[in-house]
Amino acid sequence: MKEEKRDIIKYVFRVIMIIISLILLIWFMLPIFVYRILNAFNGIGIAASLYILIFYAARGKFRKLKESFYEKAVLRFIWRLGRFFIYSFGIYGFVISVVMLIFAGIAPEQNASAIILGAQVKGTQPTLSLYDRIEAGRSYLEENPEAICVATGGLGDTAQITEAQCIYNVLTSEGIASDRIYLDNEAQNTKENIRNSYEIIKKNGNEASIAIVSDSFHQARARLIARKLGISGSIGAVNANTNLIYLPTFWIREWFGLPYDAIFR
Repeated sequence: MKEEKRDIIKYVFRVIMIIISLILLIWFMLPIFVYRILNAFNGIGIAASLYILIFYAARGKFRKLKESFYEKAVLRFIWRLGRFFIYSFGIYGFVISVVMLIFAGIAPEQNASAIILGAQVKGTQPTLSLYDRIEAGRSYLEENPEAICVATGGLGDTAQITEAQCIYNVLTSEGIASDRIYLDNEAQNTKENIRNSYEIIKKNGNEASIAIVSDSFHQARARLIARKLGISGSIGAVNANTNLIYLPTFWIREWFGLPYDAIFR
């Protein structure tokens, strides 16, 4: 009886994992078909989803493959090394994700100086990603009437105006007073965004606390960069409503971006 219950539990767990892997596989493939986004990060997600799907959906064949590898010492070593890498990467991804969620959940102080991080502009219009950040910044400024903000971001390949100017244009068209908005038109990456913006904030005597306006997956890396730049005051997160289609792709990107910035920047 106990064995039957155990078998039922194993079967249910197997079905659940197959369903989860299928959902993840489709989720990681959506950016390719909807936005033509294909990079190493959704490639990793697709590969991981396929591995989990095959592992649980074709359990018998997987065991036979394992047995064939175990027949020779070299192949057995390769199999165990691969398994160690997969499990280690899974644990690493889980730990990094927890860290990302923690920092995305740190609320800013009231009337902190907001830094709205730029994203791609097409022509003179913000992409969906940038517009979501602008809207998050607008909401924060409306809720904190004494706060100022820095719109930051230089000129991109597909743009006729800088990201900072685009942010400024949208904010002022939606009722945010122009004298509350400062522009950094030079920054080309997150480090420059934060460094340049903080210099502008200090010049205006508002360096006590800042609020970084970006996607939730980006907050941990932005905070890390801010601390490495010597910003010691309060740093809070104002999170944009990230498009769910490409959320997992860019979430995985941060798994690599965080250690890279921690070591090399």
